[in-house]
Amino acid sequence: MTAPSLACCLLGLLALTSGCYITNCPVGGKRAALDLDLDVRKCLPCGPGDKGHCFGPSICCGDELGCFLGTAEALRCQEETYLPSPCQSGHRPCGDEGRCAADGLCCSPDGCRTDPACDP
Repeated sequence: MTAPSLACCLLGLLALTSGCYITNCPVGGKRAALDLDLDVRKCLPCGPGDKGHCFGPSICCGDELGCFLGTAEALRCQEETYLPSPCQSGHRPCGDEGRCAADGLCCSPDGCRTDPACDP
């Protein structure tokens, strides 16, 4: 196998094994794993005192914290992209593809917004 072929194979494997948040997985990707009743782990802890959880690559939310979007508190959430297993944060579904992140806030990997479905 030539060096360019080996490099292409390694890049292909890397693309197939990269992680994703459960709400933005490609069709037939890790979301399909939920159909098999596999355990979905909780997304990485983040924020001050690790009291929040990641909702996207730059979103950290928690009941006691509210949400940090694109701040230093959310930097750890970028690590989630490289983990191979799906994760899920939040209490219950809300909006189109979000989950309740804190009182009155619905978050997805794309951002957060107020949602009465998340009121206490």
